[in-house]
Amino acid sequence: MIKKIHITSLFIVLISISILGNAQEQNTGKKIEIRQAVRGIYDKSLGENAQRLIGDVVVEHEGSTLWCDSAYLYGDKNSMDAFGHVHLQMNDTLHLYGDKLYYDGNTRIAKVKRKVRLEDKKLTLYTDDLIYNRNTKVGEYFVWGKVVDSANVLTSKRGFYYTDKKEVIFLDSVVLVNKEHTLKTDSLKYHTQLKTVNFSGPTTIEGDSTYMYAESGFHNTQTDFTRLKKNAFLQDKKNTLQADSLYYDKAQGVAEAYNHVQITDTVEHLVVRGGYANYRKKERFAYVVDHALAILIDKGDSLFIHADTLKILLDSTEKVDQLLAYQHMKFFRDDFQGMSDSMVYQLKDSTIYFYNEPVIWYEDNQFKSDEIQLVIRQGELDSVLFKKNVFLISQDSIDPQYYNQIKGNTMVGWFIDNDLRKLNVKGNSETVYFLWEEDKTPIGMTRISAEDMVMFLKDNKLETVTYKKEPKAKLYPPAQIPPDQLKLNGFEWLIERRPKKKEDIFIWEGSESKKDEKLIEKNTEIQEIIGIK
Repeated sequence: MIKKIHITSLFIVLISISILGNAQEQNTGKKIEIRQAVRGIYDKSLGENAQRLIGDVVVEHEGSTLWCDSAYLYGDKNSMDAFGHVHLQMNDTLHLYGDKLYYDGNTRIAKVKRKVRLEDKKLTLYTDDLIYNRNTKVGEYFVWGKVVDSANVLTSKRGFYYTDKKEVIFLDSVVLVNKEHTLKTDSLKYHTQLKTVNFSGPTTIEGDSTYMYAESGFHNTQTDFTRLKKNAFLQDKKNTLQADSLYYDKAQGVAEAYNHVQITDTVEHLVVRGGYANYRKKERFAYVVDHALAILIDKGDSLFIHADTLKILLDSTEKVDQLLAYQHMKFFRDDFQGMSDSMVYQLKDSTIYFYNEPVIWYEDNQFKSDEIQLVIRQGELDSVLFKKNVFLISQDSIDPQYYNQIKGNTMVGWFIDNDLRKLNVKGNSETVYFLWEEDKTPIGMTRISAEDMVMFLKDNKLETVTYKKEPKAKLYPPAQIPPDQLKLNGFEWLIERRPKKKEDIFIWEGSESKKDEKLIEKNTEIQEIIGIK
């Protein structure tokens, strides 16, 4: 038989103490106390010391207050089920809402279902199934949840909210959205006050103009500072930056990358690699050091450039405009190689400037000058300008102990199908050339001085020479060549410093030291990484 009891707020506490008296002897936890209800129904079929509370129910337990439309209160278990407009206030700032709640007064654990809302100051957690442990101050959900604050909206299939630490752990299909970007991952820790996230596992951060990827890292959603680790990748419009670890301050427009760094411009087919990179978006430049390597990828023949420092200058559209190389610059392409103190490559017109006594090797020729300007059109050599103190040397094809030489103030060369076909030498030119019969019998050596000279070549061999004014020439028979006339003043044959393969650009002064061998070994991975054979 069910005994109905109409309860007023004046007597509710006394009734509660009477009903729960025996249970207090069995349980060590403080008892749930009834503060208010419109009606109470005592029903033994619900259990010992069990009652049903109906209408404007209010109960308290160890500093927390719960409101609901109705409830079952189990005195012997010190627990309750609450239904309808459930509201559990745990402190001044933490409120839990839902349609249904089960609360255990002994374990201090609350289980809330349907339209669950956990509010904590300026943050709200939404889900349909939440367990909150008042002892550990941790809320856990299993069937999708959403956290909303003034800066971000975060969703995941599972989560843990540490209300005391002000941290939320999101697991499985995590998405963070704000006005600047969208972050997606499978494991994320969010600090609710600092608005920062730590993530592990494959993660993407995508904004209007940037895309980032890493498998571990940190992101401040307020300052837009990001730290990426493990396969770190940053794409900013036309350029990408990847490394073992990467730091990006979007507000300042600064990125730093460490170890296995690679910058790629997909429009200009340029790859720059090294041990450290610094990118300055506002100033529109980036530089790379520590075994720096630039690769200008071409289907026919790619150009490999090394220097102590490589610097990239960007135009207003953030496309690579110039590539600068400082100190100990060497480059390699199958058809020509070279070295200089510094270099500027203007990508918009494919013009390369070499400074401070550069040297270029083409076929069997060595060109040396104070400054060299080389033009490449659609991957092929177009023209070359040598400014001041030009010196051209080629080892004689019949007798390599002799060297054919041209010296002048300036010289311009033109290529056809990557073949040097014409040379125009201006200003007090000097020539040393060895002559041979068709049967390779020596004719002798001719030494010529002239004001200007035009040479036509084919297959790297001299065809004709034209002088602007009457030259001063002297032919020395083979047996009468003076040793001091074999070489022009300033002769310097630097063949031992010529890179024979692309790995040689990391060797300076021709040294084969252990350090150089390590650099060569480290950079042999170039072919595998970018697919160049």
